[in-house]
Amino acid sequence: MRLTNLTMRYFIYILLICTAFVSCDISDNDVDPANSFLKIYDNNTFDADFTPIDVQQTSDGGYLVLGASKLDNSLFNGVYLMKVDETGTFVSEQNLSEQFISPAGELMKLNNNYYFMAMTETDWNAFLFVANDSGNVATPIPLGANYPLSATLVDNELIYSNYNNGNQQIQISRAIIGENGSVGNFQGQSFSIGEGEDGAIEEIILDHFTRTNRKFPFFVGKTSNNLYFYNGFYNFTFSTVFVDITDNEPVGQIQGTRETAGLSSAVHLSGNEFAISRFEDGDNFIVPQTTVNVTSLTESSVNITGNPFPELIDDAPVKLKQLEIDGRFVLLYGSTTRSGQIILLAYSPDTQELLGTKYLGFSNPYRFASFNLTDDNGLIVLGSTSVAGRFERFCLFKLSTEELAEFTN
Repeated sequence: MRLTNLTMRYFIYILLICTAFVSCDISDNDVDPANSFLKIYDNNTFDADFTPIDVQQTSDGGYLVLGASKLDNSLFNGVYLMKVDETGTFVSEQNLSEQFISPAGELMKLNNNYYFMAMTETDWNAFLFVANDSGNVATPIPLGANYPLSATLVDNELIYSNYNNGNQQIQISRAIIGENGSVGNFQGQSFSIGEGEDGAIEEIILDHFTRTNRKFPFFVGKTSNNLYFYNGFYNFTFSTVFVDITDNEPVGQIQGTRETAGLSSAVHLSGNEFAISRFEDGDNFIVPQTTVNVTSLTESSVNITGNPFPELIDDAPVKLKQLEIDGRFVLLYGSTTRSGQIILLAYSPDTQELLGTKYLGFSNPYRFASFNLTDDNGLIVLGSTSVAGRFERFCLFKLSTEELAEFTN
């Protein structure tokens, strides 16, 4: 995947998109190209198809992108890593062996190593992968689980969820990553997705992996009082389940409505306060603060009031993070609009005030994937766009410190 070697037919098309963006958003010709850019990465295999997952800045100032790539002989997607430099210029790419499939985010950074999950195609065993700044991958670490769904890091604690098709349970686990990269002190608990009903829930989960139907917002997290939570299916319903990692019974849950309603993102603020987004029958709601009784088994997502956002696509994928920007904390939401733009929404966690909105992309439809702060106090945003209206390609937007502060203050 690279910016050069495009077919002549699409080179002019993509160049016009990039030129239009630069002329609109970067008017100063003396701007450092590392501060603000848009890059679209085409591939010399025309019908190649890539799905972005996550991006992290590397210690050399460049970026590492995790994605999924279409495989010709599998229902599942392969594992793809791309390395670019500090200006977004393509450096290298790596397709992992087709033995490994279905990469799952986040792309997690610890001690200049970059961690993500994927599974084997033959037996669906989950592995933890470790890449360096260049995107080179070490021998993967077995996790003793199947079908990896989501992962995150809290300090050096790896928290992840997976689906066990043998007993139709979702498991949430934690492990400690040592300074030398070793992984140990595993603990986990499993919870039933709901048996029977002709395997309807399992079919939904498997469709998530093969991308033949809707992708669900599986995620995991941890509260400040050491409760863990996962977003996934529990007892026939897409729910957010709070657990004591040493107990095989849920502590509490935010119950959705089958597969049609639930949370799409959540960040623990303090006590019982959370920032979330939720979906309900295609509609989307932004909730910068809500009180959740984490020990109740009867909480319902549809009862959480919030700001409806009809501008977002149906059941929109949403990323939410609490970031320190320009000396204060900001809740930053990212998603995709019906008009084919990436949208960033900044809220105050203290007042729940909407601080500002930023739209990225025009002329060509763009879809949001992820974002992260950069070392220069800017923001890197990962998304995708299409070549010939069919084949998905990565794109990166880099916002400068000034551009980020402009809509978050």
